[in-house]
Amino acid sequence: MAIFIALAFTSPVFASSFVLHPAGFGPHSYAAWADGQGLPDSHGTVNQALYFQKMTTTATNAAGIAIFKGFGGLPSSDLTGLKFWVGTDGHCGAGAPRFDVLLQFASGMKQFFFAGCQSGSGMAPTGMTATAPNGRVFQQREVVCWYPSGAITCVSSLPPGTIVSIAMVFDEGTDQGVGFVFLDNIEIDSASTGTHLWTSAADNHDPSASTTTFDTTVIEALLGAPLTSLYITGQF
Repeated sequence: MAIFIALAFTSPVFASSFVLHPAGFGPHSYAAWADGQGLPDSHGTVNQALYFQKMTTTATNAAGIAIFKGFGGLPSSDLTGLKFWVGTDGHCGAGAPRFDVLLQFASGMKQFFFAGCQSGSGMAPTGMTATAPNGRVFQQREVVCWYPSGAITCVSSLPPGTIVSIAMVFDEGTDQGVGFVFLDNIEIDSASTGTHLWTSAADNHDPSASTTTFDTTVIEALLGAPLTSLYITGQF
């Protein structure tokens, strides 16, 4: 399985268009594009999927993470749909993999809103499945509601606010599952900018963004908040 990881801790060149940056922090945890592991690509025949792993305990400060660039500054109401296809041989838990949307309110305060892969945790299956060329079965799941950080009630829509960042986070470890997952055909729908679909690294307009970074300074700049804020309950 070929994966694309930056061994040099260099900052990628940020393009103005929409890009997806795989990253990781902490031991045995990262996200990276993997050849031959996914559904057919929209560009080329490599059949990539985005691989996430956390091969350590959930309590360890570590995660595979992938952050979208280009949506910051849009109003929360602009997001009309988020979906991905999840490999059924991987982990699909209540908290990982999950979509995290960081909003900033008129007060200046920020808060994360998340939707977890597992049914009843913010996402639900659409009823569509597909088999990759390597035999892996994928199931499409979509966001149906959002959990404000620290809350136990899932809300049907995001509150008014400005998007700071959108990310996918995989931080549930081997004590809760197999410690990995393959995601493919990752989709964000925007009322103002249309549908954005990642089937492989080739769908990034900025090639340098496709290589995994472990530079926490870069990750926090993309996230628009310290990594520790991923686990803050409520506003900060």
